[in-house]
Amino acid sequence: MFNILHGEAGENGELAGLLSSLNINYTGCDVTGAVLSWNKDIAKTLVAAKGIKTPGAQILKDVNQLTISDKGPWIVKPTKEGSSVGLYYVKDKKELTYCVKKALQDVDSVLVEDFIAGTECTVAIIKDNVLPVIRIEPEVGLYDYQAKYESTGTKYFCPSGFNEELENALKNDALRAFNALGLKGWGRVDFIVDTDGNRWFLEANTTPGMTETSLVPKAAAAIGWSFDELVKQILSTAFTDKKTRNDNV
Repeated sequence: MFNILHGEAGENGELAGLLSSLNINYTGCDVTGAVLSWNKDIAKTLVAAKGIKTPGAQILKDVNQLTISDKGPWIVKPTKEGSSVGLYYVKDKKELTYCVKKALQDVDSVLVEDFIAGTECTVAIIKDNVLPVIRIEPEVGLYDYQAKYESTGTKYFCPSGFNEELENALKNDALRAFNALGLKGWGRVDFIVDTDGNRWFLEANTTPGMTETSLVPKAAAAIGWSFDELVKQILSTAFTDKKTRNDNV
C-alpha cells in the first residue's frame, strides 16, 4: 500500500500500526518512526542528541507555564501536527501569550520555539538516495500553510544555489536526522540555514506531498527521475523491512 495520507492518522503511527497488524506491506516508516517524528518535541530532542542544532523551545499545555525569555521573536506551533497547520510568528510577549492561548484551544500542547532568521530548505530521502537540497523562498515572510499551499509567489530552487560544502552538510544532517528518528523507506527533512551559515533542524515529514509540483518530485527531477520513476522507487520500499515493521507493533 502507498501511504500518502497526510495528517494525524496517516503520519502519527495509527495507519502504520493497522497495516502492520493486518500483515500488509506499506510505504514509509513503521509505528516507532511515525510516533517519534510526529511529536515535534521528541523529534527535536532525538536529533539534538546527535549533535544537530535545533531551535530552543518550550513545550506548553497551559499558557501559565510560559517561562520563555523576553527576547523574541518566536514561532508557536502544535507539538503534533503537519503542513505548518496552526503555526504563528510572534514578536512580543503580549502577542505570544495571545497566540499560545489561541493555539491551545485546538490542540493539547504547543511548542514555543526561538525564531531563526534565515533560509528554509528541505532534503528528501528515498531508500539509500539523499536527493539534492531544495531552497525555499516564500513570497512574503514565513513559510507557513499559506505560503505552502495557497501562494503562487513562493519560489523553489533545485539546485539550491548553496555552495558544495553547505549542500553536502545539509544532506548529511538530513540522513543523520532520518536515522535518529528511526525512519524508513522515504521522507523529507526540513532545515533553516541562518545568516551565519549554521544549519538548524526544524522537523521531519514521513508522508511528504506527492503531486507533480510538490517538493519531493522537484528534487527527484533534479537527478533525472520522472514522476513515474519516483513513484516506483517509493513503492519498492514497501517490500523491505517487513519483519522490523511487524515487530514494532
